Amino acid sequence: MVVKRLKIAVGLLLLAALGLYMLFNQSEKAEFSMAAAQGSAKDIVVNDGSGPCTEPAAGTAAIPSSFKKAAESGQLELYLEEESVAIAVKDKCNGYAWFSYNVDLDMQKAGYSPDIIGYIKSGVSIVTYDKFKPGRRTILGDQAKKTFQFRDDGFTATIDFTKVQLKFDVVVTLKQGDLIIEIPRESIQEYNPALWKPGNNDILLSEMIVYPFFGSVPQKENGYIVIPDGSGAIVRLDETPKYATGYSAPVYGQDYGYETTGALGPKHMAVKPLERVSLPIYGMIHDEGRVGMLVIAEDGASYATYNYVSKNLQTSDYQSYFTYNYRKAYAQMQSRVNKDQYVLGFQQLPNQFDLVQRYVFLSGAKADYVGVAKGFRDYLAKKDGLSKKTEADRKQIPLKIDFINNEVTMGTLGTENVPATKYRQAQELVKTLIEKGYQNLNVTFKTFVKEDSGYRFKVMDQLGGEDAFKEAIADFHSRNVRFSYYIDYAQSYYEKTKYTASKLNRQDMQVMNDSKLLYNYPNNPKYVQYLAERDLDALKKYNIGSLALGGLTETLFTHYDQGMIGYANEGMAYMEQALQDLNDNGIRTGIYLPDAYLYKYAGEYYDTPIVSSDLIFIDATVPLIPLILSGYVDMFSPYMNFSSNDTDVMLRMIEFGVFPSFILTGESTYDIKRTASNDVYASEYPYLQDRIDYMYAGVNEALHEVSNSEMIHHTILAEGVVRVEYANGKTIVINYNNESYSDGNVKIKAKGFVIL
Repeated sequence: MVVKRLKIAVGLLLLAALGLYMLFNQSEKAEFSMAAAQGSAKDIVVNDGSGPCTEPAAGTAAIPSSFKKAAESGQLELYLEEESVAIAVKDKCNGYAWFSYNVDLDMQKAGYSPDIIGYIKSGVSIVTYDKFKPGRRTILGDQAKKTFQFRDDGFTATIDFTKVQLKFDVVVTLKQGDLIIEIPRESIQEYNPALWKPGNNDILLSEMIVYPFFGSVPQKENGYIVIPDGSGAIVRLDETPKYATGYSAPVYGQDYGYETTGALGPKHMAVKPLERVSLPIYGMIHDEGRVGMLVIAEDGASYATYNYVSKNLQTSDYQSYFTYNYRKAYAQMQSRVNKDQYVLGFQQLPNQFDLVQRYVFLSGAKADYVGVAKGFRDYLAKKDGLSKKTEADRKQIPLKIDFINNEVTMGTLGTENVPATKYRQAQELVKTLIEKGYQNLNVTFKTFVKEDSGYRFKVMDQLGGEDAFKEAIADFHSRNVRFSYYIDYAQSYYEKTKYTASKLNRQDMQVMNDSKLLYNYPNNPKYVQYLAERDLDALKKYNIGSLALGGLTETLFTHYDQGMIGYANEGMAYMEQALQDLNDNGIRTGIYLPDAYLYKYAGEYYDTPIVSSDLIFIDATVPLIPLILSGYVDMFSPYMNFSSNDTDVMLRMIEFGVFPSFILTGESTYDIKRTASNDVYASEYPYLQDRIDYMYAGVNEALHEVSNSEMIHHTILAEGVVRVEYANGKTIVINYNNESYSDGNVKIKAKGFVIL
């Protein structure tokens, strides 16, 4: 009897505990649905033929007899070589013919192997895993079976790699002056019936390589490649390359779902990372001012990798192209303690996206890196409704000041708050700046919330409490200070949370942050909208109408999600849903280093790249992003607290049309030494005020008359000398050299600029 009653009591306790658990979790429960697929832009036309045509371009090759005309639009003629699925495109505007491989080159005479010849000529190549080893397969090398369906505007080629039992469609379409290449995801079939069965070799699709030699040439006297590295860069198509080398970088950042995170220990060496590829584009200019093209990774950008290969490395031609990832091997751990014990794992289905790549042919004055940028801007305007600013130019440019309000550090009994700037300290510093004459301030509060292990919204007693916070916000509004609150919904720091995503091997998503020497834990993208919605009532309560969003560069990855695979392109859709929801609720969003697909939500662009990676083969850094967004969005620099050459950095901000930005604390910088802001080495206003005054004065002098105007042209006049032209008629010439420079009747002093 006693035993029976004891069993009943234990059962009741378990039921009670389960009830409490469900009640607690119900309060945190969010409803999720699959992110909506991103809308197709295939019906958009960028080159609509509205510009004037130039004289016939010189140096174009005749179209070989092996290429037959497949389709024609009002502006282009499309030719197909059926054996290789190679194509040629003739631009009627200038008579220039573009080829998917160099038809002037006798490849056998040049000593190329049959494998290389097959790769060069084949329109599409694939990379497969064969017994866990990746290998490239080509249409010609594998003698793939091909069938064609022709339409008035192009053709569809069904390509069947029968040896590995893999087939797909390549849909080629003319849209006035644009060429669109598409590989629909639904057309991809891995039809080996023994696939995934024991004893099978498991030949799996890994990558698609789409027309990797389109526009490739051995040399063009007045030509170059436009590379989307950082702010943008160009590599000239010289007879002898500066360096015979290659470069690859993932568009929109690395896919951490496949990666194994390294150990962060005392011997860890941090290496400066390459600048981010935030634009899904590149350009190929064969004759500046006459002939060029813009290439856009339109769909599938989150799985695209940009590649540059110089001549004399693999072939005698310069290459620029995208590859697309459908599946990668990952380490499936076999031990909890020994990371060297693992087997290679693979996802069963290839990544779910339609591959769409657009070629926009540029003629005349549009055929340069400015035309590449403007072509992509026009594409965004038609696709996303990107619109120009309507405000008049300002007497003062904006100055952005971010305040670190709170951080955390490891204390004796766990993490402890580190107040860095109290609300009244920030209020007083803003008052000081206004009294010095700064009348166009953009201020942000940044608070690490211990309970959330990240930067979220919270009014803290240790920073002065609710009354002090409200007083500061009211004071900012009364002084016409633009205020926003920094929030990072995309990740946590130091430790995982219940929102942390899982890698494909089901381990927690963990990313090493080399600049801060700590781990970030990216959140599952589906939670971002939920986390943002939780803050809406508090934001309205405190009259916060603008957020400064960080961390959105860490949201696109392939991941394991409750028995299913979450895809990077779904992450893009989740981010768009979250930002649209904020905007619909009256919250304006500025974004730190946004990828191009988020430009339509970026009321302001923070941390604007003003450099490329400055790799050894680069000939010049160019302002691709400012050429796209100037006159549309205010752009702010990375934090200028740590500049090693204030004058050169000031001139670069002037050249790029970017406004200065600083990060400050009211307390000593030493206090944040062992926090997530440990990469901020100088933050106290008394030590930074001279630098702020110097940089702002110079940039304001140059840019205040063009602060809302579009940068319409950018010209490299000489080594270290550039000319920037604006839509309102103003021109700025910048001289980085240690000697003066004369541009006609205008003399620019060393390390100086003139406004015309």
